[in-house]
Amino acid sequence: MPELPEVETVRLGLLPYLKNKTIKYVEVLYPKHSHLSEIKNQKILDIKRKGKYLIFCLEDYYLISHLRMEGKYFINESIDSLKKHDLVKFYLDDDILIYNDVRRFGVFYLLNKDSDIYNIYPLNKVGSEPFDIKDEELLKKLEGRKDKIKTALLDQSVISGLGNIYVDEVLFLSKINPNRLSSSINKDEVKSIITSSIEVLNKAIKEGGSTIKSFTAFNGEVGHFQNSLKVHGKDDLRCDVCLNYIERIKIGGRSTYYCPTCQKLNKDQKIYGITGGFSSGKTTVINILKKLDESTYSTDAIYKELFDSSNELRREIKKHFKTLDRIKLSKIIFNSKIENEKLKEITHKYILRELFLRIEKDNSKRIFVEVPLLFEGSYNKLFDKTITVLESDEVHQRILKSKNFSIEEDELRNKSQISKLEKSKMSDLILYNNSSISNLEKEVKKLIKELC
Repeated sequence: MPELPEVETVRLGLLPYLKNKTIKYVEVLYPKHSHLSEIKNQKILDIKRKGKYLIFCLEDYYLISHLRMEGKYFINESIDSLKKHDLVKFYLDDDILIYNDVRRFGVFYLLNKDSDIYNIYPLNKVGSEPFDIKDEELLKKLEGRKDKIKTALLDQSVISGLGNIYVDEVLFLSKINPNRLSSSINKDEVKSIITSSIEVLNKAIKEGGSTIKSFTAFNGEVGHFQNSLKVHGKDDLRCDVCLNYIERIKIGGRSTYYCPTCQKLNKDQKIYGITGGFSSGKTTVINILKKLDESTYSTDAIYKELFDSSNELRREIKKHFKTLDRIKLSKIIFNSKIENEKLKEITHKYILRELFLRIEKDNSKRIFVEVPLLFEGSYNKLFDKTITVLESDEVHQRILKSKNFSIEEDELRNKSQISKLEKSKMSDLILYNNSSISNLEKEVKKLIKELC
């Protein structure tokens, strides 16, 4: 459905063609619009817009048009070019304005010129636009609502002009999760929603709206704002800001796109990424945190679960690597940098999606996530802070021996990762693992105290 930028683009296209021209008569080709035949010898004085409605200001009438899903306007000089979906022809001084609508959902309202059009149906149901709504007005409309903020912003009586595409973009810029309850939105967030709406709409109008499926403006002109979209339609692609994967969900039956990191559901929650070299003690740290009743996750553990349970993931792996044998896969990826990168490309979107689905359901104030390839995958921006476990050579050898790994296997795995010293330089915090597990427990407790 055309949204405010698309309708404004249509208005801007129509105005120079139609202003001060006269509609001699109207030929109605679809019974639903038969009332338009009343229009005769009416000069078009102006074309205005309210939300997604076009308002043709005639000498004796207001003609209000809503394009709905597929409504379009064309100027055609020939009466012999009737198209299948041309529903109304407005005969002007020297040419014809054609209304074409494939789905036939578009509507017209014809009101007398003395009507107070903004206070009667349909415009009385249309809320203020982002360009003129006040913070207090929008905040008051959101208070007490039991629906989600995505649904509320789609309600044209709350704020007009925003449809599915632009609500997704506005919430992304405002860093607000679309699943948030409308009533939970505070004054600062309302201000951000309005500011972001104006920014998005102005840019979209400048670029002629968004042509994602079938939208064309006046005379078939296409829009270009779809090339500037940050989240809408970008599922399985990485966010430009944090490099997490964009999620696609359904809210109120509408496809909704958002970034789980940039748009945290629990905005006060802190998420910490724990990494380190192979056999550094990362898993031990996670186990210590669990004992201390901290909320923890492991991307490796999630991968193992998904490998056994996700048919979609397994199909992708099998299609490329021709095997699902873990030992064979390990040999392939640790002997080929290209194949290693390919496995990451396939698996990481599934792992991160599952990780953040779990985090969104977790009400803990602090969450620790073990991510072996945190820096290799450029996932450091997903976390409020990054922590590298830096082990001594003695501890490294002890862990290696407990896992029954050879020196050759250790070297092979380490070659596929950034060195532990580089990781420690890139991290916000370092957790030293230099001696016993009991000493490591003390270090972990110090870390928690520091984070608090």
